[in-house]
Amino acid sequence: MSGYLAGKTLEEALEKARHHNKEGLGTLLAPHWPVEAGPDEVLKEAMDLVTTMGHRMIRGGISIDPRNFGLDEGWMVAMERLAPLVTRAEEYGYGVWLDMEDPESAGATVDLYLGLRPRFPHLAVTIPARMPRALSDLELIRQVRGRIRLVKGLPQLDAGNPVEEREVAERFRLLMEILFQESNFFAIATHDPEMLAAAGSLMEKYSKMFEFQMYMGVADGEARRLVYEGGHPTTLYLPFGEGASRHVDRLVASGKIPKG
Repeated sequence: MSGYLAGKTLEEALEKARHHNKEGLGTLLAPHWPVEAGPDEVLKEAMDLVTTMGHRMIRGGISIDPRNFGLDEGWMVAMERLAPLVTRAEEYGYGVWLDMEDPESAGATVDLYLGLRPRFPHLAVTIPARMPRALSDLELIRQVRGRIRLVKGLPQLDAGNPVEEREVAERFRLLMEILFQESNFFAIATHDPEMLAAAGSLMEKYSKMFEFQMYMGVADGEARRLVYEGGHPTTLYLPFGEGASRHVDRLVASGKIPKG
């Protein structure tokens, strides 16, 4: 599964990012800390990550799980911790993307985003189509002209209330259509050929500024094709750090990325 990991260290991840930047691909560095790492330690390392990216002139942004910043203490506590990080990222011209992988913290993540959005126009949040609340969350964020990354989401997001994959795909398509019709500056994160084709049809109808996002190592050839043949901005998600292997294991177990 090493093909899906950008490494255990920051240096390894930066080297991967530099390589993909040379190929014309954007990079979304996604640090995954060990379970025992506290919010203050995580914040310091995230600040160092952004600074180093800026000095190395890496093209892309960072993707973080707000739970690592004390979201369980309340979204206002997490907001105060995250504000310096997002400030530094915007100083270097980087976008910060908030992940959403836990149904129990979904509401707090949206509240956190809405609290930070007025100060940080480049901040973005993930909306998993698998969650029944996805449509209402999208509308809330769209009303404040927020930036959205649309994903299908992991099966754990509907734990206790399983959703058929067909329903997830239909909801993803609906949310994607809304984004193309009503929003700008969004990301479509998928490797699904049907969803990529649907996005292609929507691009022909609506002129929007958006990007495709894909998991590193899953569909790199398709990502290059989107850039080289279509001229579409495309970004690879690069997980790294001591906890990244657990993240990849969850994706493999859920079938989101191939076992390899």
